[in-house]
Amino acid sequence: MSKYVNVDDLREIPISDFLARLGHHPVRKSGKELFYHSMLRETKQDTPSLTVWDEGGKWVDRGGPNSTGIQGGSIVQLGLAYWPQHSFIEVLNKIKEICDMQVSMIPAYKPVKLPAEQEHRSYTFELVRTQPIGRNFVLTKYLEERGILDVAHGHLQEIYYRNRLDNENKSTFYAVGWQNDQGNWEFTNAKGFKSSIGKKGISVIPGNPSHAVLFEGYMDYLSWLKVNRPDPAPTAIVLNSIVQLKNAIERVKGIPTVDVYFDNDDPGRNCTQRLIEAVPQAKDRSGVYGAYKDYNDMLKAVLNEHEIQHQRAGPRR
Repeated sequence: MSKYVNVDDLREIPISDFLARLGHHPVRKSGKELFYHSMLRETKQDTPSLTVWDEGGKWVDRGGPNSTGIQGGSIVQLGLAYWPQHSFIEVLNKIKEICDMQVSMIPAYKPVKLPAEQEHRSYTFELVRTQPIGRNFVLTKYLEERGILDVAHGHLQEIYYRNRLDNENKSTFYAVGWQNDQGNWEFTNAKGFKSSIGKKGISVIPGNPSHAVLFEGYMDYLSWLKVNRPDPAPTAIVLNSIVQLKNAIERVKGIPTVDVYFDNDDPGRNCTQRLIEAVPQAKDRSGVYGAYKDYNDMLKAVLNEHEIQHQRAGPRR
């Protein structure tokens, strides 16, 4: 990761373009102001509180700051508030990476159609096709590097999609995807770009109705599945975004046994605390990977250590 990013260059990026790449779009426009439902906090999604002025490169969340204490500023402050677990340099690089990733994908503003029958037209990405994992070399390599290729079959699909708001470029992009409870696709590509095709939601993998396990991300769920191989398997719930915590809480309130495997960072610990306050029977299980940020980081470290030991042992005679 480069330590040198020209902040002035980042400030030239329209904030609405940056948010569109992250899957967030304005619900209305008034003059030079774009109004969004806040993606920085858990909200009721009834009143847009975040305002963007592209011409001045500024934004403000009138509903208040999140855990970072940041309530407005430039694209840099937006990145710091959006990725509170990352350092300043890491945030600068993530902004640059997302805005450089697929330059042709930057969409112009297009107002969201509020009627339900028009809602699907407001999203940036549209699905082209899906196919089983293992056919795309880049995606297969990505899953191998994360240590979960062997358990991904039946859980993940290769998805191919387009940016429907970019009329000049009809390129097809690819990622690994899984469905959420809205029937839509969540996805991540091999470079770490995450978004959804359609409305975001939690993902629920049916299992033992008396036991639930919760994760922030799908890769952490698959990592846990690889390590534990539970029989019978509990019901698994993946947030896909921490803003979906409230939906997850509603799903597990009546379940007797609830194990929580959220990230070992400030946002993850905050979500764990909020969930346990709402669901007293829930237990924080993040100590299992206490030296690592999440379950997948631990799995990758363990597999890497095994590979090193195997190489040191040399070939058998």
